[in-house]
Amino acid sequence: MIPFAETLGELLAFRARENASDTVYRFLPDGEHESHALTFARLDLEVRALASRLAEHAGPGERALILAPDSADFIRAFLACQYAGVIAVPIYPPMPFDARRGTANLRAIAQDCAPKLVIFAGPDGYARFIADSSPEIAALEWIQADDVDGTRAAFQPVAAGPADISFLQYTSGSTASPKGVMVSHRALLAQERLLHEVGDFSQDSVIVSWLPLFHDMGLIGNVLLALYAGCQAVILPPLAFIQQPIRWLRAISTYRATVSGGPNFAYELCVRRVPVQDRQDLDLSSLRIAFNGAEPVRASTLEAFTAAYAPHGFDARAHYPCYGLAECTLMATGSPVGAGAVTLDVHLDALQEGRLVTGGGHRVVGSGRPGRHRLLEIVDPETCLPVRPGHVGEIWIAGPDVTEGYWGRPKETEEVFGARLTDTFEGPFLRTGDLGTVHDGELFVSGRLKDLIIVGGRNHYPQDLEATAESAHPLVRRGCVIAFGDSPLVVVAEVRPEVTEEQLARIGPAVRTAIAGAHGVQVDEVALITAGTMPKTSSGKLQRRACRAAYESGALTAARAALQLEGAP
Repeated sequence: MIPFAETLGELLAFRARENASDTVYRFLPDGEHESHALTFARLDLEVRALASRLAEHAGPGERALILAPDSADFIRAFLACQYAGVIAVPIYPPMPFDARRGTANLRAIAQDCAPKLVIFAGPDGYARFIADSSPEIAALEWIQADDVDGTRAAFQPVAAGPADISFLQYTSGSTASPKGVMVSHRALLAQERLLHEVGDFSQDSVIVSWLPLFHDMGLIGNVLLALYAGCQAVILPPLAFIQQPIRWLRAISTYRATVSGGPNFAYELCVRRVPVQDRQDLDLSSLRIAFNGAEPVRASTLEAFTAAYAPHGFDARAHYPCYGLAECTLMATGSPVGAGAVTLDVHLDALQEGRLVTGGGHRVVGSGRPGRHRLLEIVDPETCLPVRPGHVGEIWIAGPDVTEGYWGRPKETEEVFGARLTDTFEGPFLRTGDLGTVHDGELFVSGRLKDLIIVGGRNHYPQDLEATAESAHPLVRRGCVIAFGDSPLVVVAEVRPEVTEEQLARIGPAVRTAIAGAHGVQVDEVALITAGTMPKTSSGKLQRRACRAAYESGALTAARAALQLEGAP
């Protein structure tokens, strides 16, 4: 049943009436064992009770930081904001307690959005850690996310409209000044309708997710999609997956998931870190959609995952590459369900010149097609004119799920969300900052405009150089390489912990030789760093600008220094 709702609060109330006894969420806090489940009716009661507390301390339109590492607490807190008319601000919980950058980011977000209160839940000592490191946040009103006094469950939700802001999605990049994307109820439900339609969801669908809930993919594409579709979502913590990737696959197998996914690195981990003998009891035949987005999708990863798990029921046609960004709420383009990934063999030299020419030896993966309400243009970022067919340009998009802009930043909002084509003045468009081209209706994303490396007048996409560097030597860690700059051109790479001084001396030359041979460019420096020290977002995505800043300031942990420390008396 397609819900009739114009706000997220109305959606929850609808499901609580129409699907009261159906289970919506199941929680696996250790990644393996189910602790509890929530029906739509129980969820509604708990959310009303907490919303009653929020409404006592914050009025409609005021902001509430959500600091809740536990999935059930987070969901309750987020939905309570919707009932109370409060703008939710999901925050990455700075864990462990000595995560200085996490605290700095938390303080920067609080300064940007001026919250009225904090909805909190966490282990012993967590609140004290936040209070000690962030006194201005400690001074706010704090409300426990598990405050679900049953006597408050009769609370009547505050009326909200489609244009009202549901939540602020702060970008997870490396900038010192994070931007809050304003997601209205209208944009949010337009996105949920899109996901429901292209994914052919029903109340029999089952979602399994390990993705962080404070990011758009985990929150909108999993938690809220289950609410919209009236189906089940099985949720395990991100750390449970990172520690043992097989937990994700076992959950898919056990709960007969029809939909699951994550960034490309998640599939890489399942290939590299799940021993063959541990795969024997898996049955992945129920999986209809294995979405892959948020970072470049590699053909080699899709092929390796299929080869590893086809014997366990995985169908390659379930691969679902997609492309999106927070400014478009979540997904901008997606593949038809059951069609599998679209790949092309192209000429790398032509791609470096800004043209997509098929027939070469460089394989690229498509990121799907625009939906029926999506307008997509490939535009020259300098002239703001559409590029010729087959040429690379900036991806511009429009549609009902494009968000309202950045909180408190009218100038940036106008620049990014108010773009128009020079020749026809058509618009407004969202300038994504991503480069790509369209071939036979399929979008192929090349990389970020700001990350583009230009050497000798030719464009080089960092992910291509990084893929070459990864394969240059077996002791370079996959998914842990960053290339940046053009003069000098630098490659930063994590090496495996067991590397010796003799092996270390060979890795740099191997990387230089491989990149020179494959791309025709000379790497000026290869910086080898200790495993686990590469700057990444909380969802595991590489942070190129943060890495560059750390390199330039000398803050990277050199692998050679680490080895010397280990060998010191």
